[in-house]
Amino acid sequence: MKRILVVALACVTVLCAEGAKKKAIGCGWGFNNVTVDDFLANAENFDATGLDGVLVWLRGKDAAGKPVGMRNIYYEDWSCEMFAPMVPKLRKMTEHAAFRDNFLITLRAPRKRIAWSDDAAWARVAENMRVAACIARDGGCRGLHMDTEDYSRAYQFSWRPGDPRYDELCKLARRRGAEVFRGVFREYPEAVVLSFWFLSMGNDGCPARCVESSARARGTLWPAFINGILDVMPPQARLVDGNENAYRYEAGQNDFYRSACHVRNSLVPLVAPENREKYARQMQVGFGLYLDMYINPTNSPWYFPPTDGSRLETFCRNFEQAMDAADEYVWIYGEKRQFVKWPPGFRLGRFNPARWEDELPGFADAIFSVKDPDAFARRRRIELEASGALTNLVPNGDCAVCVEGKVPKPFGSWQPGDKANHRGTFGCDRTFGDGDSTSLCAEGVPSGCFAYTIKGVTPGGMYLVKCAASGGATSASVAWKDVKGRYLRTASQHMTFGEAAGRWRRGEIAVRVPAGAAAMQIALGVSLAPGEKAWFDSIGVFPLFRQQLTPSR
Repeated sequence: MKRILVVALACVTVLCAEGAKKKAIGCGWGFNNVTVDDFLANAENFDATGLDGVLVWLRGKDAAGKPVGMRNIYYEDWSCEMFAPMVPKLRKMTEHAAFRDNFLITLRAPRKRIAWSDDAAWARVAENMRVAACIARDGGCRGLHMDTEDYSRAYQFSWRPGDPRYDELCKLARRRGAEVFRGVFREYPEAVVLSFWFLSMGNDGCPARCVESSARARGTLWPAFINGILDVMPPQARLVDGNENAYRYEAGQNDFYRSACHVRNSLVPLVAPENREKYARQMQVGFGLYLDMYINPTNSPWYFPPTDGSRLETFCRNFEQAMDAADEYVWIYGEKRQFVKWPPGFRLGRFNPARWEDELPGFADAIFSVKDPDAFARRRRIELEASGALTNLVPNGDCAVCVEGKVPKPFGSWQPGDKANHRGTFGCDRTFGDGDSTSLCAEGVPSGCFAYTIKGVTPGGMYLVKCAASGGATSASVAWKDVKGRYLRTASQHMTFGEAAGRWRRGEIAVRVPAGAAAMQIALGVSLAPGEKAWFDSIGVFPLFRQQLTPSR
């Protein structure tokens, strides 16, 4: 098994590529025997998981037909021809949504320590990494994956007795990092290198003033090797610090936000001054989530308890904050279950054939809904409409029942300040509507809103909120209240209206109920000049799912 002050959200700067969406990468013990052919044969099942990519083991054969691959990257001599049959298959994988951002598994900590002074050994590693980069590029993979955790206790990236002085060995490790990755970036300048650990390894929570002395005290050579990578990294490439420490992070403690600031800021002293601009621009923050923590028994040291009665909800909140704090990638790792149901007789060995979905019902919906809530909401709405189960929680949302000059029930109205200073009117219009002849109407209100509150919402539940607007400046937002009617500090979510279709602009937004919320407030705002009018109609709040409870074991 892999081991491993509330920070203002303003600290979390976005370094991901323009327009890049957040992505979930799947990996785990269940993939150990999975080939590219296996992924292709089960591609549609993977598409249903919500994943955007997987880690793929690099496998090939030499001229004599002997298997070669990632596990022996330190000890074999590779060529592109050995892995050429993988290329068209990898390309075929990228036609599926679940495989658009695949990473080839490459560099690991060696089983036996490689002497830092062994030029021939490091030249072999560099050439093999160059070959892997060629296959990743030609196969349409997003890049390469690394995991340098020292499972075999070889201490490759640590100073050991008998080594040259620490400072001298750091210089050599930096040189090796540059040598190993120079060919990678020459072949694939746009490569993304995702590692379970970059500078986050061994430095979780270490204050900025202490990181250099801590690294020296531990004798770690890993920052020096990373500086070597940065030395040769072109502007198009990116490194992703996957921060496996995040296995134990809790959204309720803002751990993901805090860690994002820590990696971007506090660890900078470990970066050579000449590489700091490159680090800020091209080193991305990512996180790892360990799925077993959401199904393990209470006596396991790797255990998360239920939230609001559901361990799936605990996962949702952690995944949501991880995706929010990450620049682009969150990797999801598990040992005891599978992402898909493999066919009978599949080579799982000692691994459990059951799916994560079987243990955590709603798991795939959780991935989709957190990763792209609006797309999920559109798909879910279509499914509910087709089954006749789509329910509008806003009575009179079409304003069919209204009296001229009065705000129709169940809506209310609000303006800031003393009532004596209120201007304009709120009411309804019986001559104009969206597909009918009735709607909410405000006239001459400089600032204010129609409002409706839905009580009894469930934290973790998801809703689609929609309405149509016409006329002057309008807005629509969703805010949250606790059981005592107090507004939560959670920021309001604002709807975006599309281009006008006729006289009406339509908008919708998917919202997830935050922790501590007991009521949802819909505000339909206006900002109007004297005599100017604005209308709202077709107002709806539709439950997409209420969080399914899973066993609180």
